[in-house]
Amino acid sequence: MIHPSAQVSSKAEVHESASIGPWCIVEAGAKIAENVVLDVRAHVFGDTSVGAGTRIFDGAVVGGDPQALKYKGEQTFLEIGENCIIREFTTLNRGCGENGITKIANDVLIMAYSHVGHDCLLEQGAIISNGVQLGGHVKIGEFATIGGGTYVQQFAKIGAYSFAGGTLKIDRDVPPASRALGDPARFAGLNLHALRKYSFSEERIALLEKNYRELYRSGRPVAEAISDFLSGNIECDTLLSDFLKDFSGNLLARG
Repeated sequence: MIHPSAQVSSKAEVHESASIGPWCIVEAGAKIAENVVLDVRAHVFGDTSVGAGTRIFDGAVVGGDPQALKYKGEQTFLEIGENCIIREFTTLNRGCGENGITKIANDVLIMAYSHVGHDCLLEQGAIISNGVQLGGHVKIGEFATIGGGTYVQQFAKIGAYSFAGGTLKIDRDVPPASRALGDPARFAGLNLHALRKYSFSEERIALLEKNYRELYRSGRPVAEAISDFLSGNIECDTLLSDFLKDFSGNLLARG
C-alpha cells in the first residue's frame, strides 16, 4: 500500500499492512510497523520507528536531526509508540548525543504545528495541543494535557494527569494532577477533571489536596515540605512523591 509518488528507501522496514500516501518520504533505517498510516507529504527520517496503528498527517516531519549546536552527526533515535496521532506540520526531532533518544509512548496525541525537541519523553496518553513548542529534554507525564500555543522550556517536567493552560510559558516543573494557569504560570489547584476521568478515588483526591495545601498554602518553605514528604514524616500520595524524587528543584510557584 505504497503510493507510486512516495519515495521509500529499500533499506527502510515497512510492514505490508502500512499505508504510505502520496509524496511521502521514508528514509533508510526507518521502521514502519503494521497498520501505520502516513498521509500526504509526511517525511520519516532514518533511525525513526513508528509503532503499530499510528497515523502521521499531512506535512509532518518526524525523526529529523536535533536542533542543537552540540550535535555532530552521531547516531540518535526517535521512537513513536502505538496508536499515536501526529497531526499536520508537526516536527519531532531525534535525540542528541551518542545513542540519544526521543520517546513518544502509546496513545499520544500531538496536534498541528507543534514541535517536540530532542531527548523529550512523552508518556502514555499525553495530549499536546496546537502550536505547542517543547524544548530539549522535556518530560510530559502520562495523561497530561498542554494547551495550545504554550512554550515549555528545556529540561522542564510536567507531571502526570496535569493541565497546563494555553499560551503559557512553562519554565518550571508542573507537579502531577495540578493545573498551571496565568502569566507567569502559577499553581492553580488540582486537575479534578483528569483525576475523576481516570477513576481516582475520593480518598486519594483528598490526600492530594492535603499534600498541595501543605506544599503551597502552609507558609512553610517548599523545600522543607518536600523533605518531609520524601522522608515519610508527612503522608504523601505516590504520584506526588515519585515526581518529587526526580524534579529539577524549580517547582511551579504558588498562584
